[in-house]
Amino acid sequence: MAPIMANDVLVNFEYGFFVIAATTVFLMQAGFAFFEAGSVRPKNTNSILSKNLLGVFIGCVAYWAVGFALAFGSGNGFIGTRHFFLSVITDEQTVIFLIQCAYAITAATVVSGAMAERTGLVVHLFFSFFCTAWLQPVVAHWSWAKEGWLNAGINIDLHHKNVTIRYKDFAGSSVVHVVGGVAAFMGAAIVGPRKGRFDSNGNKVEIAKPTTTMSTLGGFILIYGFLALNLSSYRSLSQPGDGAILANIAINCILGGSGGSFTALIYERIQARKQPYVLNLSTALNGCFTGMVAIGAGADSMRPYGGFVVGCVAGFVYMILVRLVERLQVDDAIGAVAVHFGGGVWGVIAVTFLDTKQGLFYAGNRVSMILIGWNLCGLVVIILWTAFFSSLVFGILYYLKFLRVPPEVEKRGLDFSMHQRDSTYVLDRNWRKAFSSRLRQIPGELN
Repeated sequence: MAPIMANDVLVNFEYGFFVIAATTVFLMQAGFAFFEAGSVRPKNTNSILSKNLLGVFIGCVAYWAVGFALAFGSGNGFIGTRHFFLSVITDEQTVIFLIQCAYAITAATVVSGAMAERTGLVVHLFFSFFCTAWLQPVVAHWSWAKEGWLNAGINIDLHHKNVTIRYKDFAGSSVVHVVGGVAAFMGAAIVGPRKGRFDSNGNKVEIAKPTTTMSTLGGFILIYGFLALNLSSYRSLSQPGDGAILANIAINCILGGSGGSFTALIYERIQARKQPYVLNLSTALNGCFTGMVAIGAGADSMRPYGGFVVGCVAGFVYMILVRLVERLQVDDAIGAVAVHFGGGVWGVIAVTFLDTKQGLFYAGNRVSMILIGWNLCGLVVIILWTAFFSSLVFGILYYLKFLRVPPEVEKRGLDFSMHQRDSTYVLDRNWRKAFSSRLRQIPGELN
Protein backbone atom coordinates (compact mmCIF):
# COMPACT_ATOMS: atom_id res chain seq x y z
CA MET A 1 0.00 0.00 0.00
CA ALA A 2 1.43 3.35 -1.06
CA PRO A 3 2.06 5.84 1.77
CA ILE A 4 -0.43 8.66 2.16
CA MET A 5 1.21 12.00 1.45
CA ALA A 6 0.29 15.10 3.43
CA ASN A 7 -0.32 17.00 0.21
CA ASP A 8 -2.83 14.39 -0.94
CA VAL A 9 -4.75 14.75 2.31
CA LEU A 10 -4.89 18.54 1.89
CA VAL A 11 -6.07 18.24 -1.71
CA ASN A 12 -8.80 15.76 -0.77
CA PHE A 13 -9.86 18.00 2.11
CA GLU A 14 -10.13 20.96 -0.27
CA TYR A 15 -12.11 18.96 -2.81
CA GLY A 16 -14.44 17.69 -0.09
CA PHE A 17 -15.08 21.20 1.18
CA PHE A 18 -15.91 22.53 -2.27
CA VAL A 19 -18.17 19.58 -3.08
CA ILE A 20 -20.16 20.31 0.09
CA ALA A 21 -20.22 24.03 -0.77
CA ALA A 22 -21.39 23.28 -4.32
CA THR A 23 -24.23 21.05 -3.14
CA THR A 24 -25.22 23.79 -0.69
CA VAL A 25 -25.42 26.27 -3.58
CA PHE A 26 -27.98 23.91 -5.13
CA LEU A 27 -30.08 24.54 -2.02
CA MET A 28 -30.69 28.01 -3.45
CA GLN A 29 -33.16 26.36 -5.82
CA ALA A 30 -35.32 25.44 -2.82
CA GLY A 31 -35.10 29.05 -1.72
CA PHE A 32 -36.15 30.28 -5.15
CA ALA A 33 -39.04 27.81 -5.15
CA PHE A 34 -40.39 28.97 -1.77
CA PHE A 35 -39.84 32.65 -2.50
CA GLU A 36 -41.48 32.54 -5.92
CA ALA A 37 -44.37 30.36 -4.74
CA GLY A 38 -45.01 32.85 -1.96
CA SER A 39 -44.97 35.76 -4.41
CA VAL A 40 -47.55 34.49 -6.93
CA ARG A 41 -51.27 33.85 -6.62
CA PRO A 42 -52.27 30.43 -5.23
CA LYS A 43 -53.75 29.37 -8.58
CA ASN A 44 -50.23 29.38 -10.05
CA THR A 45 -48.30 27.78 -7.19
CA ASN A 46 -47.89 24.31 -8.67
CA SER A 47 -46.85 25.86 -11.96
CA ILE A 48 -43.99 27.88 -10.48
CA LEU A 49 -42.83 24.96 -8.32
CA SER A 50 -42.77 22.67 -11.35
CA LYS A 51 -40.65 25.17 -13.27
CA ASN A 52 -38.14 25.43 -10.43
CA LEU A 53 -37.88 21.68 -9.94
CA LEU A 54 -37.69 20.55 -13.56
CA GLY A 55 -35.52 23.52 -14.51
CA VAL A 56 -32.82 22.16 -12.20
CA PHE A 57 -32.97 18.74 -13.84
CA ILE A 58 -32.78 19.96 -17.41
CA GLY A 59 -30.12 22.51 -16.47
CA CYS A 60 -27.89 19.80 -15.01
CA VAL A 61 -28.17 17.72 -18.16
CA ALA A 62 -27.51 20.70 -20.44
CA TYR A 63 -24.45 21.82 -18.47
CA TRP A 64 -23.08 18.27 -18.35
CA ALA A 65 -23.55 17.74 -22.09
CA VAL A 66 -22.53 21.13 -23.47
CA GLY A 67 -22.27 23.98 -20.98
CA PHE A 68 -19.15 22.94 -19.07
CA ALA A 69 -17.19 22.33 -22.29
CA LEU A 70 -18.06 25.78 -23.62
CA ALA A 71 -17.23 27.42 -20.27
CA PHE A 72 -14.06 25.66 -19.09
CA GLY A 73 -12.90 23.44 -21.92
CA SER A 74 -9.66 24.45 -23.61
CA GLY A 75 -10.28 26.46 -26.75
CA ASN A 76 -9.78 30.14 -27.49
CA GLY A 77 -10.55 33.50 -25.94
CA PHE A 78 -14.21 33.29 -26.95
CA ILE A 79 -15.29 29.74 -26.21
CA GLY A 80 -14.16 26.32 -24.99
CA THR A 81 -14.16 23.37 -27.35
CA ARG A 82 -13.32 20.29 -25.24
CA HIS A 83 -14.79 18.09 -22.47
CA PHE A 84 -18.30 17.70 -23.85
CA PHE A 85 -20.21 15.23 -21.64
CA LEU A 86 -17.32 15.65 -19.14
CA SER A 87 -15.01 13.57 -21.30
CA VAL A 88 -11.33 13.38 -20.27
CA ILE A 89 -11.41 15.75 -17.31
CA THR A 90 -9.17 16.03 -14.25
CA ASP A 91 -10.21 15.63 -10.61
CA GLU A 92 -10.10 19.40 -10.17
CA GLN A 93 -12.37 19.91 -13.18
CA THR A 94 -14.90 17.51 -11.65
CA VAL A 95 -15.18 19.77 -8.61
CA ILE A 96 -15.36 22.88 -10.81
CA PHE A 97 -18.20 21.29 -12.78
CA LEU A 98 -20.32 20.88 -9.65
CA ILE A 99 -19.85 24.49 -8.59
CA GLN A 100 -20.30 26.01 -12.03
CA CYS A 101 -23.35 23.89 -12.82
CA ALA A 102 -25.07 25.35 -9.75
CA TYR A 103 -24.13 28.86 -10.91
CA ALA A 104 -25.53 28.34 -14.42
CA ILE A 105 -28.81 26.93 -13.09
CA THR A 106 -29.14 29.92 -10.76
CA ALA A 107 -28.92 32.29 -13.74
CA ALA A 108 -31.68 30.38 -15.53
CA THR A 109 -33.94 30.22 -12.46
CA VAL A 110 -34.01 34.01 -12.14
CA VAL A 111 -36.07 34.21 -15.33
CA SER A 112 -38.90 31.96 -14.13
CA GLY A 113 -39.90 34.34 -11.34
CA ALA A 114 -39.93 37.46 -13.51
CA MET A 115 -42.19 35.81 -16.11
CA ALA A 116 -44.42 33.99 -13.62
CA GLU A 117 -48.17 33.47 -14.05
CA ARG A 118 -48.31 33.80 -17.85
CA THR A 119 -45.77 31.41 -19.37
CA GLY A 120 -46.01 27.65 -19.56
CA LEU A 121 -43.66 24.95 -18.32
CA VAL A 122 -42.27 24.05 -21.75
CA VAL A 123 -41.13 27.63 -22.38
CA HIS A 124 -39.21 27.74 -19.12
CA LEU A 125 -37.59 24.35 -19.69
CA PHE A 126 -36.55 25.36 -23.19
CA PHE A 127 -34.96 28.57 -21.95
CA SER A 128 -33.31 26.77 -19.01
CA PHE A 129 -31.63 24.40 -21.46
CA PHE A 130 -30.57 27.28 -23.69
CA CYS A 131 -29.24 29.35 -20.78
CA THR A 132 -27.20 26.56 -19.17
CA ALA A 133 -25.95 25.13 -22.46
CA TRP A 134 -25.00 28.36 -24.25
CA LEU A 135 -25.93 31.76 -22.82
CA GLN A 136 -24.23 31.68 -19.40
CA PRO A 137 -21.33 29.27 -20.14
CA VAL A 138 -19.87 31.52 -22.84
CA VAL A 139 -19.87 34.47 -20.42
CA ALA A 140 -18.24 32.26 -17.77
CA HIS A 141 -15.52 31.32 -20.27
CA TRP A 142 -14.75 34.98 -21.00
CA SER A 143 -14.56 35.90 -17.33
CA TRP A 144 -13.18 32.87 -15.48
CA ALA A 145 -11.47 30.46 -17.87
CA LYS A 146 -7.69 30.80 -18.29
CA GLU A 147 -8.05 31.52 -22.02
CA GLY A 148 -11.08 33.83 -21.71
CA TRP A 149 -10.45 37.26 -23.19
CA LEU A 150 -11.75 39.14 -20.14
CA ASN A 151 -9.75 36.98 -17.74
CA ALA A 152 -6.61 37.25 -19.88
CA GLY A 153 -6.90 40.97 -19.35
CA ILE A 154 -4.51 43.76 -20.30
CA ASN A 155 -0.76 43.79 -19.64
CA ILE A 156 0.84 47.14 -18.81
CA ASP A 157 4.25 48.27 -17.63
CA LEU A 158 4.10 49.91 -14.19
CA HIS A 159 7.39 51.09 -12.69
CA HIS A 160 9.28 48.65 -14.92
CA LYS A 161 7.10 45.74 -13.80
CA ASN A 162 4.63 43.86 -15.97
CA VAL A 163 1.15 44.07 -14.41
CA THR A 164 -1.87 42.13 -15.69
CA ILE A 165 -5.27 43.73 -15.17
CA ARG A 166 -8.02 41.11 -15.29
CA TYR A 167 -11.79 41.34 -15.24
CA LYS A 168 -12.83 41.36 -11.59
CA ASP A 169 -15.94 39.36 -10.72
CA PHE A 170 -15.19 37.01 -7.87
CA ALA A 171 -18.50 35.20 -7.36
CA GLY A 172 -20.65 35.97 -10.37
CA SER A 173 -22.25 39.39 -9.89
CA SER A 174 -22.18 39.71 -13.68
CA VAL A 175 -21.44 36.16 -14.84
CA VAL A 176 -24.48 34.78 -13.00
CA HIS A 177 -26.73 37.62 -11.90
CA VAL A 178 -26.45 40.19 -14.68
CA VAL A 179 -27.01 37.37 -17.18
CA GLY A 180 -30.11 36.24 -15.29
CA GLY A 181 -31.35 39.81 -14.74
CA VAL A 182 -31.02 40.90 -18.36
CA ALA A 183 -32.69 37.72 -19.60
CA ALA A 184 -35.49 38.22 -17.07
CA PHE A 185 -36.07 41.78 -18.28
CA MET A 186 -36.15 40.79 -21.94
CA GLY A 187 -38.50 37.90 -21.24
CA ALA A 188 -40.89 39.95 -19.08
CA ALA A 189 -40.89 42.80 -21.60
CA ILE A 190 -41.61 40.57 -24.59
CA VAL A 191 -44.27 38.39 -22.94
CA GLY A 192 -46.10 41.44 -21.64
CA PRO A 193 -47.70 42.15 -18.23
CA ARG A 194 -50.21 39.97 -16.47
CA LYS A 195 -53.85 40.86 -17.04
CA GLY A 196 -54.84 43.71 -14.75
CA ARG A 197 -51.29 44.48 -13.63
CA PHE A 198 -51.44 48.08 -14.91
CA ASP A 199 -54.48 50.33 -15.16
CA SER A 200 -55.41 52.51 -18.13
CA ASN A 201 -53.07 55.25 -16.90
CA GLY A 202 -50.12 52.89 -16.63
CA ASN A 203 -50.16 52.78 -12.83
CA LYS A 204 -49.29 49.55 -11.03
CA VAL A 205 -52.17 47.52 -9.59
CA GLU A 206 -51.51 44.98 -6.83
CA ILE A 207 -52.97 41.71 -8.08
CA ALA A 208 -51.04 39.21 -5.97
CA LYS A 209 -50.61 39.42 -2.22
CA PRO A 210 -47.47 37.52 -1.18
CA THR A 211 -47.67 34.59 1.21
CA THR A 212 -45.16 35.99 3.65
CA THR A 213 -44.48 32.69 5.41
CA MET A 214 -43.31 30.97 2.24
CA SER A 215 -41.48 34.04 0.95
CA THR A 216 -39.59 34.54 4.20
CA LEU A 217 -38.67 30.87 4.48
CA GLY A 218 -37.41 31.01 0.91
CA GLY A 219 -35.51 34.17 1.77
CA PHE A 220 -33.65 32.52 4.65
CA ILE A 221 -32.72 29.57 2.43
CA LEU A 222 -31.48 31.94 -0.28
CA ILE A 223 -29.35 33.86 2.23
CA TYR A 224 -27.73 30.58 3.25
CA GLY A 225 -27.25 29.72 -0.42
CA PHE A 226 -25.65 33.10 -1.14
CA LEU A 227 -23.10 32.43 1.60
CA ALA A 228 -22.26 29.07 0.02
CA LEU A 229 -22.08 30.61 -3.45
CA ASN A 230 -19.55 33.22 -2.36
CA LEU A 231 -17.49 30.82 -0.24
CA SER A 232 -17.32 28.18 -2.97
CA SER A 233 -15.82 30.75 -5.35
CA TYR A 234 -12.60 30.86 -3.30
CA ARG A 235 -10.87 27.60 -4.20
CA SER A 236 -8.05 27.26 -1.71
CA LEU A 237 -7.92 25.98 1.87
CA SER A 238 -4.32 24.85 2.34
CA GLN A 239 -2.41 28.13 2.05
CA PRO A 240 -1.60 30.48 4.93
CA GLY A 241 -4.37 33.03 5.44
CA ASP A 242 -7.05 31.07 3.53
CA GLY A 243 -9.22 30.66 6.62
CA ALA A 244 -9.20 34.40 7.29
CA ILE A 245 -10.11 35.15 3.68
CA LEU A 246 -13.05 32.74 3.84
CA ALA A 247 -14.24 34.38 7.04
CA ASN A 248 -13.93 37.80 5.41
CA ILE A 249 -15.99 36.60 2.44
CA ALA A 250 -18.78 35.41 4.75
CA ILE A 251 -18.69 38.65 6.76
CA ASN A 252 -18.89 40.77 3.61
CA CYS A 253 -21.82 38.72 2.35
CA ILE A 254 -23.76 39.11 5.59
CA LEU A 255 -22.99 42.83 5.92
CA GLY A 256 -23.87 43.43 2.27
CA GLY A 257 -27.24 41.77 2.69
CA SER A 258 -27.92 43.62 5.93
CA GLY A 259 -27.06 47.00 4.44
CA GLY A 260 -29.22 46.36 1.39
CA SER A 261 -32.23 45.41 3.51
CA PHE A 262 -31.91 48.45 5.79
CA THR A 263 -31.57 51.03 3.04
CA ALA A 264 -34.38 49.54 0.94
CA LEU A 265 -36.73 49.83 3.91
CA ILE A 266 -35.52 53.36 4.69
CA TYR A 267 -36.06 54.41 1.08
CA GLU A 268 -39.55 52.91 1.09
CA ARG A 269 -40.38 54.70 4.36
CA ILE A 270 -39.22 58.03 2.93
CA GLN A 271 -41.35 57.45 -0.16
CA ALA A 272 -44.40 56.78 2.02
CA ARG A 273 -44.01 60.26 3.57
CA LYS A 274 -47.03 61.04 5.77
CA GLN A 275 -49.02 57.99 4.68
CA PRO A 276 -49.39 55.09 7.17
CA TYR A 277 -46.37 52.84 6.72
CA VAL A 278 -46.53 49.06 6.93
CA LEU A 279 -43.31 47.05 6.96
CA ASN A 280 -42.99 45.25 3.63
CA LEU A 281 -41.18 41.94 4.04
CA SER A 282 -40.72 41.61 0.28
CA THR A 283 -38.79 44.88 0.24
CA ALA A 284 -36.61 43.75 3.14
CA LEU A 285 -35.84 40.43 1.48
CA ASN A 286 -35.19 41.82 -2.00
CA GLY A 287 -32.99 44.57 -0.58
CA CYS A 288 -30.98 41.90 1.22
CA PHE A 289 -30.68 39.80 -1.95
CA THR A 290 -29.52 42.81 -3.95
CA GLY A 291 -26.79 43.54 -1.42
CA MET A 292 -25.60 39.93 -1.53
CA VAL A 293 -25.62 39.94 -5.33
CA ALA A 294 -23.56 43.13 -5.40
CA ILE A 295 -20.95 42.01 -2.87
CA GLY A 296 -20.26 38.89 -4.95
CA ALA A 297 -17.94 40.75 -7.33
CA GLY A 298 -15.46 41.63 -4.58
CA ALA A 299 -16.30 39.62 -1.48
CA ASP A 300 -12.76 38.26 -1.31
CA SER A 301 -10.96 41.59 -1.71
CA MET A 302 -13.01 44.17 0.22
CA ARG A 303 -12.81 45.08 3.87
CA PRO A 304 -15.99 44.60 5.94
CA TYR A 305 -16.85 48.29 5.88
CA GLY A 306 -16.63 48.13 2.08
CA GLY A 307 -19.04 45.21 2.05
CA PHE A 308 -21.52 47.16 4.17
CA VAL A 309 -21.23 50.27 1.97
CA VAL A 310 -21.77 48.19 -1.18
CA GLY A 311 -24.86 46.63 0.39
CA CYS A 312 -26.29 49.98 1.48
CA VAL A 313 -25.97 51.44 -2.02
CA ALA A 314 -27.41 48.22 -3.46
CA GLY A 315 -30.60 48.72 -1.44
CA PHE A 316 -31.13 52.11 -3.07
CA VAL A 317 -30.29 50.66 -6.48
CA TYR A 318 -32.98 48.02 -5.98
CA MET A 319 -35.68 50.53 -5.04
CA ILE A 320 -34.85 52.85 -7.94
CA LEU A 321 -34.82 50.04 -10.50
CA VAL A 322 -38.09 48.58 -9.23
CA ARG A 323 -39.76 51.93 -9.84
CA LEU A 324 -38.10 52.29 -13.25
CA VAL A 325 -39.20 48.83 -14.40
CA GLU A 326 -42.76 49.62 -13.31
CA ARG A 327 -42.71 52.93 -15.19
CA LEU A 328 -41.70 51.02 -18.31
CA GLN A 329 -44.77 48.81 -17.65
CA VAL A 330 -42.62 45.69 -17.56
CA ASP A 331 -44.28 43.22 -15.21
CA ASP A 332 -41.56 41.57 -13.12
CA ALA A 333 -43.55 39.38 -10.74
CA ILE A 334 -40.87 39.07 -8.02
CA GLY A 335 -38.49 42.01 -8.62
CA ALA A 336 -35.84 39.78 -10.18
CA VAL A 337 -34.58 42.41 -12.64
CA ALA A 338 -33.86 44.99 -9.93
CA VAL A 339 -32.25 42.40 -7.63
CA HIS A 340 -30.02 40.58 -10.09
CA PHE A 341 -29.36 43.12 -12.82
CA GLY A 342 -29.18 46.12 -10.50
CA GLY A 343 -27.14 44.37 -7.83
CA GLY A 344 -24.83 42.74 -10.37
CA VAL A 345 -24.06 45.95 -12.27
CA TRP A 346 -23.41 47.91 -9.09
CA GLY A 347 -21.18 45.15 -7.69
CA VAL A 348 -18.95 45.01 -10.78
CA ILE A 349 -18.55 48.79 -10.63
CA ALA A 350 -18.04 48.95 -6.85
CA VAL A 351 -15.19 46.42 -6.80
CA THR A 352 -13.08 48.68 -9.03
CA PHE A 353 -13.14 51.29 -6.25
CA LEU A 354 -13.03 49.15 -3.09
CA ASP A 355 -10.68 46.31 -4.08
CA THR A 356 -7.84 46.52 -1.54
CA LYS A 357 -5.13 45.75 -4.12
CA GLN A 358 -6.08 47.52 -7.32
CA GLY A 359 -9.15 49.58 -6.39
CA LEU A 360 -9.17 53.32 -6.98
CA PHE A 361 -9.65 54.15 -3.28
CA TYR A 362 -6.59 52.07 -2.33
CA ALA A 363 -4.08 51.93 -5.19
CA GLY A 364 -5.20 55.14 -6.88
CA ASN A 365 -2.92 54.69 -9.89
CA ARG A 366 -3.06 53.92 -13.60
CA VAL A 367 -3.89 50.28 -12.86
CA SER A 368 -7.02 51.37 -10.99
CA MET A 369 -8.22 53.50 -13.89
CA ILE A 370 -7.66 50.70 -16.40
CA LEU A 371 -9.45 48.23 -14.08
CA ILE A 372 -12.51 50.52 -14.06
CA GLY A 373 -12.48 50.68 -17.85
CA TRP A 374 -11.91 46.93 -18.26
CA ASN A 375 -14.73 46.00 -15.89
CA LEU A 376 -17.10 48.45 -17.60
CA CYS A 377 -16.11 47.04 -20.99
CA GLY A 378 -16.79 43.49 -19.84
CA LEU A 379 -20.06 44.51 -18.24
CA VAL A 380 -21.35 46.19 -21.42
CA VAL A 381 -20.41 43.20 -23.57
CA ILE A 382 -22.10 40.75 -21.17
CA ILE A 383 -25.28 42.85 -21.15
CA LEU A 384 -25.36 43.11 -24.96
CA TRP A 385 -24.62 39.38 -25.37
CA THR A 386 -27.39 38.35 -23.00
CA ALA A 387 -29.90 40.88 -24.33
CA PHE A 388 -29.36 39.79 -27.93
CA PHE A 389 -29.72 36.04 -27.44
CA SER A 390 -32.49 36.15 -24.82
CA SER A 391 -34.55 38.57 -26.91
CA LEU A 392 -33.92 36.36 -29.96
CA VAL A 393 -35.19 33.24 -28.18
CA PHE A 394 -38.17 34.92 -26.53
CA GLY A 395 -38.96 36.86 -29.72
CA ILE A 396 -39.12 33.66 -31.78
CA LEU A 397 -41.33 31.97 -29.17
CA TYR A 398 -43.58 35.04 -29.12
CA TYR A 399 -43.85 35.06 -32.91
CA LEU A 400 -44.74 31.37 -32.91
CA LYS A 401 -47.35 32.06 -30.16
CA PHE A 402 -45.66 29.67 -27.72
CA LEU A 403 -44.43 32.24 -25.22
CA ARG A 404 -47.68 33.11 -23.43
CA VAL A 405 -50.51 30.88 -22.30
CA PRO A 406 -54.03 31.58 -23.68
CA PRO A 407 -56.06 34.26 -21.82
CA GLU A 408 -58.53 31.74 -20.42
CA VAL A 409 -55.69 29.66 -18.95
CA GLU A 410 -54.09 32.73 -17.40
CA LYS A 411 -57.44 33.78 -15.91
CA ARG A 412 -58.22 30.43 -14.32
CA GLY A 413 -54.63 29.72 -13.34
CA LEU A 414 -51.83 27.65 -14.79
CA ASP A 415 -52.27 24.97 -12.13
CA PHE A 416 -55.55 23.78 -13.60
CA SER A 417 -54.23 23.45 -17.15
CA MET A 418 -51.03 21.71 -15.99
CA HIS A 419 -52.35 19.57 -13.13
CA GLN A 420 -56.09 19.41 -13.89
CA ARG A 421 -56.99 20.84 -10.50
CA ASP A 422 -57.24 24.22 -8.84
CA SER A 423 -54.39 23.17 -6.56
CA THR A 424 -53.97 25.45 -3.60
CA TYR A 425 -57.52 26.81 -3.71
CA VAL A 426 -58.95 23.28 -3.45
CA LEU A 427 -56.55 22.34 -0.65
CA ASP A 428 -57.29 25.54 1.26
CA ARG A 429 -61.06 25.13 0.93
CA ASN A 430 -61.02 21.47 2.02
CA TRP A 431 -58.74 22.23 4.95
CA ARG A 432 -61.03 25.01 6.17
CA LYS A 433 -64.11 22.75 5.96
CA ALA A 434 -62.40 19.99 7.91
CA PHE A 435 -61.08 22.39 10.53
CA SER A 436 -64.46 24.11 11.00
CA SER A 437 -66.21 20.73 11.32
CA ARG A 438 -63.72 19.63 13.93
CA LEU A 439 -64.23 22.81 15.97
CA ARG A 440 -68.00 22.17 16.05
CA GLN A 441 -67.41 18.66 17.44
CA ILE A 442 -65.18 19.71 20.33
CA PRO A 443 -67.93 21.18 22.65
CA GLY A 444 -69.93 17.94 22.43
CA GLU A 445 -66.89 15.84 23.28
CA LEU A 446 -66.16 18.02 26.31
CA ASN A 447 -69.70 17.55 27.63
